[in-house]
Amino acid sequence: MFETVVIGDLVLPDDVLHNGYLAIDAGRICAVGVGTPPEAGQTIDATGKYIFPGVIDGQVHAGSAQGISGLADATIAAAAGGVTTIVDMPFDDPHPVNSIERMQAKIDVINQHASVDVALYATARKGDGTNGLLELADAGACAYKVSTYEYHPVRFPGYDTGELYELFPVMAETGLAVAFHNEDPYIVKRLTDRLFSERSNSASLHGASRPPVAELIANVSVFEIARITGVRCHIVHSSLARGFDHVKRYREEGVRVSAETCIQYLVFDDDDVAQMGAKLKQNPPIRSATEKAALWEKIVADEVDFVSSDHVAWPISKKSNPDFQKNGSGMPGLETMFPALFTEMVTERGLQPMQVAALLCERPARHFRLYPRKGTLRPGADADFVVLNPQSCVFDEANMSSEVKWSPYHGKNFGGRVESTYVRGRLIFNNGAIVANPGWGKFIRPVNSG
Repeated sequence: MFETVVIGDLVLPDDVLHNGYLAIDAGRICAVGVGTPPEAGQTIDATGKYIFPGVIDGQVHAGSAQGISGLADATIAAAAGGVTTIVDMPFDDPHPVNSIERMQAKIDVINQHASVDVALYATARKGDGTNGLLELADAGACAYKVSTYEYHPVRFPGYDTGELYELFPVMAETGLAVAFHNEDPYIVKRLTDRLFSERSNSASLHGASRPPVAELIANVSVFEIARITGVRCHIVHSSLARGFDHVKRYREEGVRVSAETCIQYLVFDDDDVAQMGAKLKQNPPIRSATEKAALWEKIVADEVDFVSSDHVAWPISKKSNPDFQKNGSGMPGLETMFPALFTEMVTERGLQPMQVAALLCERPARHFRLYPRKGTLRPGADADFVVLNPQSCVFDEANMSSEVKWSPYHGKNFGGRVESTYVRGRLIFNNGAIVANPGWGKFIRPVNSG
């Protein structure tokens, strides 16, 4: 007899198994099937609802606003959004994760306070060459992150092409992906200095100061270094359909490259930015309706590797300054990414639930080398799963589980809601309430080298 059996419509890679079941023991999936379920000590009846693999958000900035203590709140938000694993960026306030000591301190916080599982990016030490890079991989980092654009000289430094040329061969030894923030700093700085000195400060100028060409030049320059060094190279947020054209072309030439986009680029456009202002301030910026439509063509054509949130939990005070440039970039997204993408893909465009699972579950798990432990409903995997009720609802920011009670999705109609979230077989979110004990979430390492 199994500990738990879950009954519902299982979202598998190639199909939805209606009236299927999951059998769970000791936090792992033991059997998947259809028909009469096996005996179990507990039965979770989710008949008529989707059972998705636990979502993996491959781009979270839990420590940007609150330091690494922000991990606790971020993982609560994740649980409410059906996200069972977050992959957290290394640019914590005040110091980035660029040493074994800082990584271990972050792991300790995760193991004490996280509600969902957490994998970690690491980064290089600016000005210190390649020192410590291999040790960070040995300590369990699942990827590296660098930026072509500098937001802060210590916490979020920029790396020029010469520095990347030095770093990439060592990073390549680990087999881990190297993600990069893809904006050319020279174009952005020149346009920012000119536009914001000549004209009034407005939301439209933010987009104009970071034009598509800034992304495209950064893509190509970094991909060419990847070609020479053999590193796995990843665009961390492409706001442009052409970014995926770059990926396709370089892949055809044998270069190991990939790219993700973020849910906000698929939902909003610059008309929304004009209405909501700094709440939608994002780097790279949210683009035109035409560009959004082109991104959706890439989704439909299956040319997007995965989708992430780029979550950062700025308090509303950091998003409401009349001086647009003084507001923080980014927005909370962990609670909304999954229902928003399901709505846009399944409810609005008639795509299949399996396609949502590919973009949010299996592909990020494979990318970060967490598969087959994460990202799938198959025997042997962790029993991470989400019950999604395909019932329309209106998102209300006042009901957010996170301490941050604002969202650009406030008032939006979603075609489904996260009813419950399970991590390693344990219920951590149920009908609007967090039920996990802090520390149930754990730090997780890559599980394979393929």
